[in-house]
Amino acid sequence: MIDPFSADKVKQIINKEIANTKEHICYGVDSIDKLMYARGRLSALEALLQDIRNLQKEDIDGTIDKP
Repeated sequence: MIDPFSADKVKQIINKEIANTKEHICYGVDSIDKLMYARGRLSALEALLQDIRNLQKEDIDGTIDKP
């Protein structure tokens, strides 16, 4: 199990990457291929962040069987 401080740090890093990717989409994309790549990256980062939130919620709710 990951401690809360580490989980918050991971979420902070992911949020920073999301912000960087959004900025890149707005100002740094010069071809449709780069746009599609950046959109895929953004989608993956947001999905990862949501998965982390869901896992933390399950742990708090106690719905996960602990070994």
